[in-house]
Amino acid sequence: MKIKRDQITGLALILIGIIIAVMVNQFKVPFSVSYPGPKALPMIAVAGFVICGAGIFIESTKSTKEEQVFLLKEGWIRVLISMVILAVYIFAMKFVGYLIATPVACYILTTLYAKGSNTTLKGRLLYTVILTLAVYVIYVFAFGLGLPSGELFG
Repeated sequence: MKIKRDQITGLALILIGIIIAVMVNQFKVPFSVSYPGPKALPMIAVAGFVICGAGIFIESTKSTKEEQVFLLKEGWIRVLISMVILAVYIFAMKFVGYLIATPVACYILTTLYAKGSNTTLKGRLLYTVILTLAVYVIYVFAFGLGLPSGELFG
């Protein structure tokens, strides 16, 4: 029996969910219905990872369709560049904060993935600003959480 790419993806999602569950259970804050605390959102993500991973694995196992090529060389290069950009973004956020690092990283990523499509500079900039502000508003005003302000400005 040949293992399919989707089976590996499903198992990886289940494994990621289990790892996150173990990490979240190390939080010292009790989890209750009246105050779910910081465990609630990650545990919802864990359920999503495990359920979706299991679904992907089962569907792939039942499927008799032949797999197509997943990514060409150029696609793998984009994935690698994206990982580097995200690593630099996380590092930069510590120093310059969310409001500077996020739009820069978002714009770079949207430009990287816009090659070959019909997007404009104005469209990518608008998307970058809207995404950055939406996440900021949700975290700061809806959840009452802070985002990194950066060591240079904080």
